[in-house]
Amino acid sequence: MKKYDSLIIYSVLLLLAGFISPVCSQSSLTVPEAGQKILLNDGWFARRANEIGVDGNQLTSSAFNPNGWMKARVPGTVLSMMLENNLFPAPEFSMNNNLIPDIYDTGKDFYTFWFIHPFEVKSLPKGKQVWLNFRGINYKADIFLNGKRVNPDTHEGMFLRKSFNITSYLKEKDSNILAVIVFPPDYPGNPNGGQGGDGQIARNVTMQFTPGWDWIQPVRDRNTGIWDEVSITATGGVKIQHPYVITKAPGRREPGGPQKDAIIRTTAEIENISAVTQAGTVVCETNGSKLTQSITLAPGEKKKIAFKDLPVKNPRLWWPNGIGKQELYDMQIYFEAGENISDRQTFRYGIREITSEKDQATGGRKFYVNGQPVYITGGNYIASDWLLRLSPERYRAEVRYHAEMNVRMIRVWGGALLERPEFYDACDEYGILVFQDLWGSGDCNGAWEDPSKRDSRERRWEYPDNHSLFLASVEDQVKMVRNHPSLCVWCGANEWPLASDVDEKLKNEMFPRLDPERLFVSYSTDTVFTRNTIGGVGDGPYGIQEREWFFTFRSTPFNPEAGSVGSPEIESMREMMTENELAGFPVSGQRAHAAWRYHKDLGYRDHLERYGPVTDIETYCKYAQLVNYDQYRAFMEGWASRMWEWYTGILIWKTQNPWTSLRGQMYDWYLDVNASLYGTRKGCEPVHPQYNMASKQVELVNTALGSHDVLAKARLYTANGDVIWEKEEASRMAPNSVNRLFDIPEPEGIEGVYFLKLALVEKGKQVTDNIYWLTAKPKDYTTLSGLPRSIPAIEASVKQEKGVYSGTVRFCAEKNISFFNRIKVFDKKTGKRILPVHYTDNYITLMPGDRREAGIEFASWLPKEQISIVVDSWTSDRIVCPIN
Repeated sequence: MKKYDSLIIYSVLLLLAGFISPVCSQSSLTVPEAGQKILLNDGWFARRANEIGVDGNQLTSSAFNPNGWMKARVPGTVLSMMLENNLFPAPEFSMNNNLIPDIYDTGKDFYTFWFIHPFEVKSLPKGKQVWLNFRGINYKADIFLNGKRVNPDTHEGMFLRKSFNITSYLKEKDSNILAVIVFPPDYPGNPNGGQGGDGQIARNVTMQFTPGWDWIQPVRDRNTGIWDEVSITATGGVKIQHPYVITKAPGRREPGGPQKDAIIRTTAEIENISAVTQAGTVVCETNGSKLTQSITLAPGEKKKIAFKDLPVKNPRLWWPNGIGKQELYDMQIYFEAGENISDRQTFRYGIREITSEKDQATGGRKFYVNGQPVYITGGNYIASDWLLRLSPERYRAEVRYHAEMNVRMIRVWGGALLERPEFYDACDEYGILVFQDLWGSGDCNGAWEDPSKRDSRERRWEYPDNHSLFLASVEDQVKMVRNHPSLCVWCGANEWPLASDVDEKLKNEMFPRLDPERLFVSYSTDTVFTRNTIGGVGDGPYGIQEREWFFTFRSTPFNPEAGSVGSPEIESMREMMTENELAGFPVSGQRAHAAWRYHKDLGYRDHLERYGPVTDIETYCKYAQLVNYDQYRAFMEGWASRMWEWYTGILIWKTQNPWTSLRGQMYDWYLDVNASLYGTRKGCEPVHPQYNMASKQVELVNTALGSHDVLAKARLYTANGDVIWEKEEASRMAPNSVNRLFDIPEPEGIEGVYFLKLALVEKGKQVTDNIYWLTAKPKDYTTLSGLPRSIPAIEASVKQEKGVYSGTVRFCAEKNISFFNRIKVFDKKTGKRILPVHYTDNYITLMPGDRREAGIEFASWLPKEQISIVVDSWTSDRIVCPIN
C-alpha cells in the first residue's frame, strides 16, 4: 500500500471506533399497491467487509447494532459514501484525488463493503408477492435477508437489473435486516495514464472510463456499490414485464395541424409466478382506448402477448427540439382477475416514426422523423457525475441545457454507461434524440496498438471476458429504455466493434428481436453510419481551430465526435483549484501548474493572447469566454454551411464533463454555463443568419421545416458604434436549406476591431440577430480593450412559484456598444452562486440603440430580497440589476 499506509490506517481506525455514533432508526414500510414502488433510499449503513467477523446469514439473523458502521446513501458508491462521511477530501478540488487510495494499490478488499438496511413491514396482505428490486449494482453482490441468502447465484455485472421474490423471508411487524455485500470489478486495472488505464477494466461488463481518460482522473473504487435505486414492489400471482410500444406515423408529416391516423402496436410479457393456474384479462389503456386479451397461464408459465393494432385519429406527434412539440401519451397495462389487479405497468411514450438511410450525396446517415429530414446537431455525453451521484433533477437540468443549445441529439458515449430512465424521460420532454452506445471503446477494445495496455490488441478484441453476461445485460437494458420516443440509434461501441461473436449476435439476432424499429450500428464510425474521409478511426479532431477552418475543412459526413476547448467561468475555477494553482495558468511560453494538467486542460494555444496580455486568472477566464463563444459558433456555422452538401450531422466532443475537467464542455460539473453553450446556441439557431468566415458571405440557414420570407440586414460598425456600411436583401428561406447571399466587404481605414451585425426581419419584426467581432489586423483583437465605456440600462423582473424563480432581464444600450454581458445569479448573504440557472440568452452584445430581453429560471427557496442578479460586462464594471 506504500504511500497510502497512513491514510488507510487512519480511516480504518475511524471505522473501528464507530466514530459517527450512528443511531439505527429503521424505516417502516407499507406493502405498495400493484404498479407502485417504495424506494429504499434512506436508513442504510455500510462497513468494510473484512471488518465483519460473520457471514451474511449470521449478520441478518439478529438485531442490527450500528456501532462502528457508517451512514450510507443508496443509490451510492463506496467512495461517495466515504466522502459523505468525511474520510477523504473532495476529489474534485485541486489534486485531492491523489489523496484517495486507488484500488489497484490497495487491493479489492479495501473497497469491498457490506451495506445493511433494517426495516419493518407493517403488514403482509394475503395473496401478495413482495419483490426486492435492484436497478444497478457494480460489480458483484450477494444479498441476504433475515438469515437467508436471497440470490441463488452471485450477482455479476454493472448493467443488469435483478428482482427477487422475498415474500417468504419477510417478518410482519418485526425488524427485517437486509444486507448486501458488494465486490468491486474483477479486473479494476492499473490507472497508468492510458485511456481506461491498462485496459483491464474492459474485461468486466462495466463502465470503462473509471481508471482514467484524457479528460478525467481515475475513480478510485471504480464505482463499486449499489449505484442505482433499490425498491420494493408487490404483485399478485401474475407479473407483467417488459411492455414494448411501436408507433407508426407513415407519410410525410408537418408539425401542428390535422394529422392522418397513426398506429400503436403493443406487446408485453406475462408470467405466472404462482403455483396454481391463473386465468384473467390483460388490459392496455391509452388515449381513451381500451384493449383487452384473455389469457390462461399454467404455474410458472410465461407468455408474450401482442395487442391488436390501435389506430389513433389526428395524433399529437412527437418532434425533435426546434422542429415541433414533444407530445407524450400515458399507457398502462395490467392483469385483472375478477376485481383484483395482480400487476400494473405504467409508462409514457410518444407517437413518432424515425427512419434513416445512407445519404447518397454525402455518404452520411440521414435521419427522418415523421417523414421529414432532420439535420442533426448534438453533443457527446459521458455521465452526469463521475461518482454516479445521479438524480432526476440533475438529469433534467443537463438535458435542458442541451435543448437550450438548440441541438437535437445527445450521444451517450460507450466508455460510460447506459443512463437511467430519468435521463431518457428528460430527453423525451425536451425533444433530444439519443444516440446510445453500448459498453465498449476503441481505446480499451483494441482499435490500435497501445503501449499503455497490458494485453495485446488481439486479446483486447475478445473483451469482455464474459460474453454471455454482456449480451444478457444488453437485453435487460434495451427492455428498460426502448419505449422512450427520444431513443434513436443503438451503437455497439465507440470507434471499434465489439468482439465479433457479440457484434454478430447483436446485429443479426438481438436487436432485430428486441427493438427492430431502431437503427443499430456496430460502432460509432461504422460505414453504415458515415464515411471515413479523414483517416484514422474517422472522427475528431479535438483541439482549438481557426474560425475559417470550420468552413473549409471537409470532415466525415456525419462526424460522431469532434471537439474543442471549454474552460469555465472564474467562480468555477476558484472551486476547482487553490489561488496558487490558478496563478499558474497556461499561456504561450509558460508551462502550466501541475493542477491545470491534472484537470486535463486542453490549452488555447495563442488564442487568448490575441485579446491582450494575460496577466491574471480573471483575465484568463474573461478572454477564454470570448474564445469559447467564437469557437463554437464558428464550429456549428461551418458545418451548417454545408448541410446536405457535405454533411448530414455533427456531434460535439463533448458538451459536458462528469467531473471538474477543463476541456470540451458547455457547462461545468457545478452546472454553471460558459460561453461555449451560447456560441453553440447561436450557431445552431433553426432560422439563422451567419457570416461565412472563409467566403466572407452572408448565409441564411434554415434547419426547421417551415418556410420564411425574410429581409436579411447586415451592418458594419466601428468600435465606437458608428455604422460604416449596410446592406439588405429579401430572401425566401425554404425548409432544410442554405441560401448564400451577398459579400461583406472589408472596411477601409479601420485599424483593429470592428463589428458585423446580421439580422433577420420577418413580417416587419426582427426575429433574430447575430453579432461578430472582426479585425482588420489578422489575429489581433487587442483594441477590444479600448471599447468606450458603456453601462446599459438593465432591470430584472422575477417571481417565485413553488420554489422556482422565473422572469426576465432586460437590456438597453444607448450610444455605445455594450459588449459581452454575462448574467449571473448569487445568494446575497453567502456570496455563493445559485445553480443551475437557465437563461434564454447570455453573453449578450448590443449595438447602440439595441434592446434585448433574456429569460431566466432557477430553483430556490430564498426570499427575493436575498437574490442578487448581476451582469459582468466587457465594457463596464459589474452591474447589480434592480429586481422587480
